[in-house]
Amino acid sequence: MALPYRPNQGQYLAFIYYYTKLNGRPPAQRGMQAYFKTTPPTVHPMVLTLEK
Repeated sequence: MALPYRPNQGQYLAFIYYYTKLNGRPPAQRGMQAYFKTTPPTVHPMVLTLEK
């Protein structure tokens, strides 16, 4: 049984979805880092988690 995602995971998913819809390509991790005002060690594991 899949666990529901956490609110911050939903924010990342929404950002990736709308960024891709508007720009025709997915955002770079650096773009997500700037948007969410986080560090690379925060963004990278989130992307890996969402990929699973």
